[in-house]
Amino acid sequence: MKKSVACIVGVLVTAAAIAGCSSPENGGAGNPPSSTTTKAPTTGEAKPANPGTGIIEAATMGSCDTAPGKVTATGTVTPPEGTKGTVKVSVSWVDPKTSAVLARGEQSFKDAKAGKALDWSVNAEVPEQGVDVKCVLGAAVL
Repeated sequence: MKKSVACIVGVLVTAAAIAGCSSPENGGAGNPPSSTTTKAPTTGEAKPANPGTGIIEAATMGSCDTAPGKVTATGTVTPPEGTKGTVKVSVSWVDPKTSAVLARGEQSFKDAKAGKALDWSVNAEVPEQGVDVKCVLGAAVL
């Protein structure tokens, strides 16, 4: 008798488990799977691939071509006091309606001296698209 009850209970538990795992689309009576997932905790600190220190206030753009084809942008950057490392100036040619970057160029100055103005020139090629192109300047110490 104990063996029969154990078998019946085992069959019922197995049937309940199978019914609980079946999806409603397949005719099962179980609940749909939960959309909640558990992930390991993180520190919440995002680290860029190349952090650098922005020095855009130390850079100026004197000119920037915006017509389709080969383009050039020029200007100066004066690394602030305490600057050590490589100064990188970048220019992006952007479609202001879509924020799409159409072209990009950069120039780096290794071991730039703080307080000494550096003339920079960046070249790229803007594809012919008939859009109103704007120049966006960036400068950082790496």
